[in-house]
Amino acid sequence: MAFGASGGRGGFGRGGGGGGRGGARTILEPHRHPGVFIAKGKDHMLVTKNLVPGESVYGEKRISIEAADSHVPGANGVNGNGKDGDGPVEGTKTEYRVWNPFRSKLAAGVLGGLDEIYIRPGAKVLYLGAASGTSVSHVADIVGPEGAVYAVEFSPRSGRDLINMAKKRTNVIPIVEDARLPNKYRMLLPIVDVIFADVAQPDQARIVVHNAESFLKDLGHVVISIKASCVDSTVPPETVFASEVQFLKEHQFKPLEQVTLEPYERDHAMVTARYYRHTPLPPPDKK
Repeated sequence: MAFGASGGRGGFGRGGGGGGRGGARTILEPHRHPGVFIAKGKDHMLVTKNLVPGESVYGEKRISIEAADSHVPGANGVNGNGKDGDGPVEGTKTEYRVWNPFRSKLAAGVLGGLDEIYIRPGAKVLYLGAASGTSVSHVADIVGPEGAVYAVEFSPRSGRDLINMAKKRTNVIPIVEDARLPNKYRMLLPIVDVIFADVAQPDQARIVVHNAESFLKDLGHVVISIKASCVDSTVPPETVFASEVQFLKEHQFKPLEQVTLEPYERDHAMVTARYYRHTPLPPPDKK
């Protein structure tokens, strides 16, 4: 069972920073997703290593963990993924940011049990629907200084917040453009490893496909948050999810996983798929 799944909210309130207080000793353990961690104290909390220690992005709680309390090899290396022999230095502290699944659909997908999110240290990520940068900031923590997050947001108001966040998180490249028109930002992007999409539009699957055709590497991955009511509010959510997955199948994708985002988001699913740009698509799985 996924961490947090049995506990409902998994130790999280709806606010930006809750939990982790009371002076209880906090132990850090690696999550199965590289660059993501679990802080175990009074509550169990999903956390990312703060790329900019001392800075919160959206009022989230920050916690400092002693090297002696870290069960992560090389926890004082980049994103806790140091090389062999890069063990913690006694007496040092590392700062982590609480990743609240009520504020981030990607965090909800992690706690919902996704086996893979494909966003890891060193990855190049195209993030569609970046909003003001709440989730983007955690993705920036995960990919670390060797990675990059190309964050696309159409709203000028949210885009301003995104740009301000990126001033300190220099691995974030803010792009205030319409994700429907990837040609408008084609000069700003290399080929990327992963596309994460949370654009909440009726044509979201088409938007993802267009961006993949422009920027996603062969055998790269997409992670898509689907809000059923934004696609079609007249049919059951399961019908919407199946339709979006079918669209991906028709455009050189092989769907891999689908999880619900309950209890954090209602009538949402997160879908992952692999892109076959040049490599021939494998035959469909036998049922």
